[in-house]
Amino acid sequence: MAKVTRKGKGSSGRPRCEASGRGGKSTGRPLTRRQFLKITAFGAAGLGASAIGLGRVLPAGADGFDGAVVAEEKLLPPPYVAADTHHVLVGVVWDEAMVHKMLPPGVKPVKEMTGGINIYQANRGYFIAPYQTAYFWVDIEGLDSATGTKGRWMLQGVYGPEEKTARALRKFYGAPTRLGGSRIEETPDGTMRAVGILNGENFVTVEIQPMRNSWQSITFCLKYLGRVGKSKKLTVFEANGIGEFCPAEPISVKVTAPGGGPFAALQPKKVLWAGELINGAMALGNPLPAR
Repeated sequence: MAKVTRKGKGSSGRPRCEASGRGGKSTGRPLTRRQFLKITAFGAAGLGASAIGLGRVLPAGADGFDGAVVAEEKLLPPPYVAADTHHVLVGVVWDEAMVHKMLPPGVKPVKEMTGGINIYQANRGYFIAPYQTAYFWVDIEGLDSATGTKGRWMLQGVYGPEEKTARALRKFYGAPTRLGGSRIEETPDGTMRAVGILNGENFVTVEIQPMRNSWQSITFCLKYLGRVGKSKKLTVFEANGIGEFCPAEPISVKVTAPGGGPFAALQPKKVLWAGELINGAMALGNPLPAR
């Protein structure tokens, strides 16, 4: 189990949020095209809060790279949109040797080796939703967003329950994704527990205690780096969105992946922060060649 370290506001790896509001239950309404365009406009203008490591799912591939459509799954290429999302997030410190081993040449992690774990579910949206996911990321240099949030590289992730979602993310965004899923539940004592699932087994379990009187309405802009196609060229993609976020006390993070599996080496050294996001919606943009 990772060591839980409580750090103050503004500490390394901690998300920064702006604007105030109250959290609440999901409205259950589908996202309209007008709302989709509004979300995209938010990100383009660089409004609102710094990232929460949310929508990561995806390091990028360029539109038209390695084929335009996953024809067998009848998926369209990006952009995509996900709505009515619910996230449990923790910020962590990774082992330096492990991170350098997993990153390709030319991609530099931040010296603090910060990153995080995002376990969430998207109940509505266009093209790839609904889906469930759990993924691990590391913060990287040279790819800050308009709000100052560090760029991200996905270390490993699972998406499901349908294989087409994981396949589309691999093909179009270059994400190291496998078929899997997630589960989020409230415990009898009021904590939130989120579980990542691979091959029918839990491989990561996160438990947090949300600060329910601290909800904030936020916008976010995130940048992800990835490699797509046989050329393995670096590409960059943005996730822009909105949601209601509250900070939380991290209780535990357990990575129980079997030895030899894709997540076995990804054991956090420390846990720095935690949070819950509800009523989320985000646009996952077209990936472009990295400069």
